Amino acid sequence: MPLFPTLPVKFGYRSQSEDTSIEVDVFYFSALRQKSQHGRIERFISFNQSTRQFCRVALQSQKPEASARLEYVRRRLGQDWCDRVLDAEGEIVVADPITVAAKVITILDSLSIDYYIGGSVASSLWGESCYTEDLNLIIELDETKVRPLVEAFLNASFYISDSAVEEAVSGRCSSFNVLDNETLEKTDLFVLQNTDFARSKMNRRIQQELPDGRLLWLSSPEDIVLQKLVWGWSSQSQKQWRDVLGVLKLQGDRLDFDYLWHWAGKLEIAEALDQAFREAGL
Repeated sequence: MPLFPTLPVKFGYRSQSEDTSIEVDVFYFSALRQKSQHGRIERFISFNQSTRQFCRVALQSQKPEASARLEYVRRRLGQDWCDRVLDAEGEIVVADPITVAAKVITILDSLSIDYYIGGSVASSLWGESCYTEDLNLIIELDETKVRPLVEAFLNASFYISDSAVEEAVSGRCSSFNVLDNETLEKTDLFVLQNTDFARSKMNRRIQQELPDGRLLWLSSPEDIVLQKLVWGWSSQSQKQWRDVLGVLKLQGDRLDFDYLWHWAGKLEIAEALDQAFREAGL
């Protein structure tokens, strides 16, 4: 008797990694598709918490004499971020992107700032779970809310640079960062651009309920596929490509293919989308 049931596979299908057979890959996504959205969220949270906990334990065993918090930040985020940690001493609070998202979203909601979660967090919740260092949020922010936003983050014990926020709002750069001093987790906040595609993504965001009942807004699966193809196609990023395939394989026929083809043409990534469909078995 075969270990895995025989499942249909279309020509051109590609597994998520070279050391995974196509048969196992197809079975994996078939099984993952049976899980509830809450189950997939809990799986993503557990995976990221476990990875961060392992890093914390390994760090403390290697460098017991060093400031664990600063070394943790240096290894995860780089030396530049060490100067921005408000409290260099104390325990490392192990969190995950969803826990941090809830804290950031509480601030955004209090200021009536529209947002959605994108990047690898969104692709993990719509597709294959992966470890991610950063949380990416796209926010609709204008000059009138810059000062209230900065004050709200500072009051919640986040690091934030008011000049960086002002530059992002003015268009001189696309994003700014905040660092949660309790969990040492970084969030990248991208200011919504004035383009048709950017507005479409905000309009199509999808509200999801967390296992604890809280609500958050996610990029739609179609939009995260398109955005990651835009990011990864020219650079040939294998990580972005794997994220795309993960979303396509899990969502399958539930995707809005007309929408995908429409924007793939406008964004000049139709060739990439066609290849992704083949490798995802669609």
